[in-house]
Amino acid sequence: MANQVAYGFMNLQGLFSEKLTDSNVATVSEAIQRSVEEHNRQMNALLGLFASRTTNHTIRYQQLGQNRLQPLDENGRALPVRPQGFYDVAFPIRDAGSAWGQTFKARAKMTVADANRLTAFMLAGDRVWVRDQILAALFETTAYNYIDPQYGTLSVQPLANGDAVAYDRNGGAPAVDTHQLFHNNDIVDLADPFPAIREELMEHPENSGEVLALMPSSRRAEIEALTGFHKVADPNIAQSIASDRLVGSLGVSVPGELIGYHDAGVWIAEWKSLPADYGIAVTTGGEPALAMREEPERSLQGFYQVPEDRNDHPFYERQWARHAGFGAWNRVGALVIEIDDSSYGIPSGYNAPIP
Repeated sequence: MANQVAYGFMNLQGLFSEKLTDSNVATVSEAIQRSVEEHNRQMNALLGLFASRTTNHTIRYQQLGQNRLQPLDENGRALPVRPQGFYDVAFPIRDAGSAWGQTFKARAKMTVADANRLTAFMLAGDRVWVRDQILAALFETTAYNYIDPQYGTLSVQPLANGDAVAYDRNGGAPAVDTHQLFHNNDIVDLADPFPAIREELMEHPENSGEVLALMPSSRRAEIEALTGFHKVADPNIAQSIASDRLVGSLGVSVPGELIGYHDAGVWIAEWKSLPADYGIAVTTGGEPALAMREEPERSLQGFYQVPEDRNDHPFYERQWARHAGFGAWNRVGALVIEIDDSSYGIPSGYNAPIP
């Protein structure tokens, strides 16, 4: 039996030992489609934390700028004003896919369990590809050119990186900013990065909701040792009424495991997929930091099976595909941080663009 059961196969486990050709083809085809649909639903929910979906190749991000009421006398009329400030961003789009193939003989021996395993394998490949594209877009420090076959050269932007763009700030004039941070210490009470993480995100009016820090496994023990950290309660253990207990909840899906809350006003999750010593922080409200560009045709959106199979005896092949790309949208909507270093550097393997 397969180690992982794909969503659409949940009710078919009693058929796992049966051959796919024994009148189960239509049932399995429906199970694969349901698995893909649920996969795309879950991916869209996760993407909402990091990215908006768009079919535009470039967008102008509109800022508010500063406004203050004008002094008037009894007969006065205010001068018309309008929001000011913007910056332009652009997005790549990449073609990616996977496939599985068999010989005629191997397909004849294929079971429902084999179909489930292959389906789960394809879906896992999409999760990894999308995750890596998101991480590369967040960790990148400089703009790069993407040659679009229809629109020409597009400049794909990183998070705020100290360039000439001035960003709105609560209670202050727009200013240049950098959201690639470093923390030149371990995570300890005397060098606690979470108050600064919250301040850096919430100083911008386009960010709202809760602050969520996604941290690597390499720093979990240090985080849990902080005086200001409160661990998520274990539902299997009765909590003492004589001690502080975390009773709130974040209310959004997170990658990894939500492990607790910091007194500074930061929810913290361990994300095992993060490279050691690198963290990412976002807010749960406002515009996401990234946009994911997709093709305008609905049939080319999401992760999908290519409708036509290769079937030239004795070979059989099924192709799967996704067409998407990521770039910064709200350039102050997230931050990245490197722990225990005197400067920020992109983690190995995450220089955008990645294949």
